[in-house]
Amino acid sequence: MRPAGRENLAPSELKKLRNKQRKARRKAEQESAQAAQAQVKRDQHHKSKQQGDIEADAPQLDELIPEKLAKVEEPLEQAIKFLQPLQTLATHRIETHLMAFEVYYRKRKDLLMLQSIKRAYKLHPDHPKLHSCLIRFSEVINRNKGNWDPIILEVVNQEVAPFFKGKDAAQMNKEFLEMNSNRLDATLEGAKMMYYLDPKSLSTALSLVTSLDNKFVDVNTNTCTNVLNSLKRGDFGKCEAEAEEFRKKCHNHFQYSVAFKSANDTSINDKNCTSPEEVSYNTSC
Repeated sequence: MRPAGRENLAPSELKKLRNKQRKARRKAEQESAQAAQAQVKRDQHHKSKQQGDIEADAPQLDELIPEKLAKVEEPLEQAIKFLQPLQTLATHRIETHLMAFEVYYRKRKDLLMLQSIKRAYKLHPDHPKLHSCLIRFSEVINRNKGNWDPIILEVVNQEVAPFFKGKDAAQMNKEFLEMNSNRLDATLEGAKMMYYLDPKSLSTALSLVTSLDNKFVDVNTNTCTNVLNSLKRGDFGKCEAEAEEFRKKCHNHFQYSVAFKSANDTSINDKNCTSPEEVSYNTSC
């Protein structure tokens, strides 16, 4: 016995049948379209592999040219992109907040500078580099307090009170240098701030960091390299002669350190010593 035809179906059953058929057609059309799209993507992927290119759907990457990477159009914006993950993942390291201050200082983001100082102070209140941040922020307040909203100025003054203790930048720096007179790393930061606050004090500032006498307990290749780099970088203005004289002093203290060799010394060393191991143990080189 054969099933009944459509003509024998009740109107309600006929309507249900037509709805099912429409749904089946739509589903078939969707599956067909998806299969076609998948095939197009496979073809593009295959073609890109043959041409040695990256996938068509992947974001286009710039060519990794060192000179281009070192000279970005917006270095501070790139620095912030690098900084933000550190603020999340390395918030326990004072270097993160010192770096944040340097970025925000250059971008003139006053409240973010204050935020960075507070976070760094909680971790290491006596850190030498934090001292230079405090001195510069004190000057930021003096320059901008006339332009700030009175409420903002009041909040800022309340927040910095534990740091400044009612002293101005010059007094804070003077006391910092006196308290750390036996530490070269701290004296370097204090001397830089001395010159920053008063460029006429250059001679005094340079004498503080370039005299390697016995009062410093941390005269080593690391601290001396930091001083030399600071002199070369221009933290004390233009002082090539003083930087070269300091290099020679360091070379006399650390004769086998490459950091303090002149270009001529390095050339001679390359000729006489054939490997890093020989440089370390062969005293004739």
